[in-house]
Amino acid sequence: MPRYVHVPTEATHQLIRQAYEAGGPYQWAREAWRNSEESNASVIQFGIEEQAAESQGVLRRTIMDNGEGMAPEDLKIFLTTFGGGGKPIGMDANFGQGFKSAVLPWNPHGVVVISYTRDHPQGAMLWIYRDKDGNYALREWRAHDDEGEFVSHVPVVEPFADAEYGCDWGAIKPAWMETGTIMVLLGNSATCDTWQGDPEPSRNESVDGLIRYLNGRLLDVPRRSGEPIETTVLDLYERKSADRRGSKDKTVMLPLGQDMVWRPRRIYGLRHFIPDSAISGSVVVDDHGTTAEWFYVPEPEAPVKGGKDYVNPHPVVAVDYQSELYHAESTKSRYRQFGITDEIRGRTWLILHPPVYSDTRPTEWGVLTQASRNMLMSKGGVDLPWERWGDSFFAMFPEELARVRDEARSESKGHGDKDMAKNLSRILDRLNPRFKASRLLSSAAGLVMGFPSGGAAGTPGRRVVAPRSARGVGGGTGGTEGVRQILAPAVGGSVPGSVARLRGGFPGYKWKRFEQDEAKFLARYDEKDGRQMEDGNQSRGLVLLNERHPVFVQEINYWTESVWPKADPGKVADLIQKVYGEEAVAHVVHAQRLNGTLVAKGIDGEPLVIGEEDVQELLTPQALSAALLGLVNVEQRILTQGGGQFGSRANSQ
Repeated sequence: MPRYVHVPTEATHQLIRQAYEAGGPYQWAREAWRNSEESNASVIQFGIEEQAAESQGVLRRTIMDNGEGMAPEDLKIFLTTFGGGGKPIGMDANFGQGFKSAVLPWNPHGVVVISYTRDHPQGAMLWIYRDKDGNYALREWRAHDDEGEFVSHVPVVEPFADAEYGCDWGAIKPAWMETGTIMVLLGNSATCDTWQGDPEPSRNESVDGLIRYLNGRLLDVPRRSGEPIETTVLDLYERKSADRRGSKDKTVMLPLGQDMVWRPRRIYGLRHFIPDSAISGSVVVDDHGTTAEWFYVPEPEAPVKGGKDYVNPHPVVAVDYQSELYHAESTKSRYRQFGITDEIRGRTWLILHPPVYSDTRPTEWGVLTQASRNMLMSKGGVDLPWERWGDSFFAMFPEELARVRDEARSESKGHGDKDMAKNLSRILDRLNPRFKASRLLSSAAGLVMGFPSGGAAGTPGRRVVAPRSARGVGGGTGGTEGVRQILAPAVGGSVPGSVARLRGGFPGYKWKRFEQDEAKFLARYDEKDGRQMEDGNQSRGLVLLNERHPVFVQEINYWTESVWPKADPGKVADLIQKVYGEEAVAHVVHAQRLNGTLVAKGIDGEPLVIGEEDVQELLTPQALSAALLGLVNVEQRILTQGGGQFGSRANSQ
């Protein structure tokens, strides 16, 4: 008989601890909620055990449901088997460790589990705790026969009155529960309060945080018999009004005389908080069928329905995995990956729905979750393809979003006078004529797929949308292809193309006040923020410069106060911003044209080439800010151009 791999008892607590550390705040709540939902519960309640609160002032968090419950033997398996809990195990199912690893480390004194089934209506109770050696074990009670004689120690008992812990374990069962399961979290001692959650300081858990977590983690609350599962979290307040919400609130008197209100707060799921007035749509962003579902909430309605006590006060970008949301972010960088600019970011929701990887389809691409259920990854253990998703979404940017974006920025155009592109072309070509942008152009014989970006080869400054009949590969008389469209590379693209080198459109630039999280940078580049320029052309990307950065403020002060004090300070500032803007654009274009450049040969003879990732590093806010410091040539250009407008330095004072 073969010897099978197993986990020694003394190693189990280490695995549990590792899984706990890999999880995030409130992971225990997710695991408990999911277990209850999978037991076919229609009511799930994160409550507070009332008896111990009244008798001892101890506030213990409970988790209760009216699901199918667990028989005594199933209960033992659920609590004592790491890697199995009575449910199917698989990459797209369970790992059999979630609840145990998420809750046991911060409840070493114990977790009491009481379950009721139709075959065991009297209930079965177990108590798991951490012993002096750090291992997890079931507490055992003395069993006696009908004559009171000791028989044995047993780990499963019927719920009983327990004076030491201030409660009758059987009396915790609420009136709405016939079958179901109750969990009582005891923390690190018999007198520990656990109602606020995990006490680990770095997790910073609270009741408000628990409510926001569940509402942000669940996309929709599943339905039972046509109604959403009634999920509530009980919160605790000191009563201030004798009649306020009396029909819904319950009052408990603590031993020291505090009159406390136990207030239920409902969990709805994230979609509930997207206002009904939102316009919406979806875009397929890869050839695996991943869709990006978007919502835009028009003014004047608030972009998020409900208060901040219930949900994150900002729209988010998130990934849907089996109706749970992962990687929810409201950061500018995440939105910019999809071409959703700052003007509309605060009113735009984006939910990605990729296929789920399954053991039954091992050759197909999909996403899966790590064992801690705290993050997602792609098949093969690699990161999610954010850049590919973002590029594809941008290539097919929804017309409705483009319209509201353009309306929001209607009073704010980027800068790019009619001579800038010509001057930059001349400068860059003089530096090295080989530095021409690499573009994917539509081609009938092309081997690389992409989506039309709306631009056409030969029109570097203006975006051209070809008539519908001319879109795609073309193919005219005599073998010519007609208008060749610039494509955005994408695995699931609709148009074949080939790589060619040509002069591409230049970015524009815009001066603005950076928000606090980016205020330390002089500039940043957004490749997906093309906009209408002052000269009528459409930019390909936008360089934003921080008008309130001390470097620029001091520079403007120097030229307006020390060099041309008699000139119009506004015109002097315009000149300085123009020169710095063109300099920043030149850095971006030059960096982009380095893409594909051979710089050396490695020891093994393999060519060392500057790639797309290298170019992106050259265009980070940090790199671009450093590139704009200490520019002697900029000082000379300002002096030369300003001399023609405001007079020489000697004649200006």
